[in-house]
Amino acid sequence: MHLKVHGTIFSPWVRRLIALIEEKGETFELINVIPLGAPDADFLAMSPLGKVPVLEVNGRHMPDSLAASVYLDAVLPGPSVFPEDPWQHGWMLWLCDFLGTGVFSKVEAPLFIERFINPNMLGKATDPDVVDAALAQIPYHFGYLEDQLQAGASFLLGDEMCLVDLTAAAYIDRLLARPSFQRMLARERQAVGAQSPLFDA
Repeated sequence: MHLKVHGTIFSPWVRRLIALIEEKGETFELINVIPLGAPDADFLAMSPLGKVPVLEVNGRHMPDSLAASVYLDAVLPGPSVFPEDPWQHGWMLWLCDFLGTGVFSKVEAPLFIERFINPNMLGKATDPDVVDAALAQIPYHFGYLEDQLQAGASFLLGDEMCLVDLTAAAYIDRLLARPSFQRMLARERQAVGAQSPLFDA
């Protein structure tokens, strides 16, 4: 199976998909796509919404991180990252959505854009009001995630790692220490060095 991931390591959805592939012990090729500005026609043919990541498998394209994760979890060997228990499975999907529409949209994206994209890639000044508004959201959103952690549990749904842990890994030290994430961080250090938003220089 020849896997390609079209996207940028800066995207949490690309990172989630790469982490899943790494956890499964599979090799892949990262095709760098930075979704700034209007996407070109070739990329829109793969991703009609112009979003990353796009998983390419033997010439076929799947333009969504969750859909690609479902597919890869089913076809690649190794422990599943989807709980067997129906309630846990559904709750995991809810927490993934909370991370996307809450933590990412309200906190991570505005901070990343204002503190990294604008000054380093677009030559624009950081807007302190946007930064302050994002920082003000942290107690609510991270407080909710903290409330989900069970006493003594290693991961968000207990002792077994699942997709929501890979989704939230930017915020969980124990996951960043896993070999899969260490390989991602090494890849990013090589690409952007001290500007990386995933680690301190």
